[in-house]
Amino acid sequence: MSQAKRAAHRTIDFGSHALGNALDRLRRGDRVVLCTPPTGMRLGNFLYLWLNAHLHQAEGADVMVRESYGMAQWLQRFPALRELTLAPREVRFSDRREWDPEWLYQRFGVDFGRDQLHAFVREVFAGQVTHGPPARLVVNVRRGDFYATQFEAKHGFQIVPYVQAALKLFPERRDVLVVSDDAEWCRTRLDRMLRDGAEQVDYAAPDPLRNLLALAGSHSLIGANSTFSYWGAYIADALHDDARIVMPRFHARMAHGSDAYQLDPSWTALDGFA
Repeated sequence: MSQAKRAAHRTIDFGSHALGNALDRLRRGDRVVLCTPPTGMRLGNFLYLWLNAHLHQAEGADVMVRESYGMAQWLQRFPALRELTLAPREVRFSDRREWDPEWLYQRFGVDFGRDQLHAFVREVFAGQVTHGPPARLVVNVRRGDFYATQFEAKHGFQIVPYVQAALKLFPERRDVLVVSDDAEWCRTRLDRMLRDGAEQVDYAAPDPLRNLLALAGSHSLIGANSTFSYWGAYIADALHDDARIVMPRFHARMAHGSDAYQLDPSWTALDGFA
């Protein structure tokens, strides 16, 4: 893109931002609508918005989430989310718009607490999750656009030594299920260590809904540095009293640091591997 085009885009963005701020000062309604960028967000990020609306509604506030691209399939699969969501045509001019561009409402212990999280999980996911075998260890590996793209510098970390360290915390493992968006990479890089001591290692087919439910139904989980993984762990933790969750401390290289502020302090967080 030429310098002239970049300058034009900056001018348009600044003008749109200024106009939005001016309009927001005119919005005096009682309802707050949580808005999102038009693109770039997926289920993990969406769920924090729905959680935020849910906990505020439980306190008597009128807070809703504006439906955006990518939400439709999840609203259909988990109907309780529809009660927290407004279609764009349902948003009133007087509704106050809100968006947290820095933390995205994801700070455990700040934006939400364990009781609020578990209440949300039970309302949305209870009855939707099939409990997995108690002896099964689920290993979630996030690859996708975190690697070999411009996002690797921000999100990439040392998966192999992390999984190796995490496996040591489950010496009794016999049944392992790998849930990943790149099963072939996992077979090539992780299969040997996964089979060390295990009688069975299976690889789930990549499917966002089934993969989320596999994580959510687990009693023992090795997670990844992704909001999708965090939500699988939140659900598993809320639905299973005996859940054992291991996560990397690393989340992403950001201005405020690299630690995952989304983690439940009761989980085991492994340092390093960045």
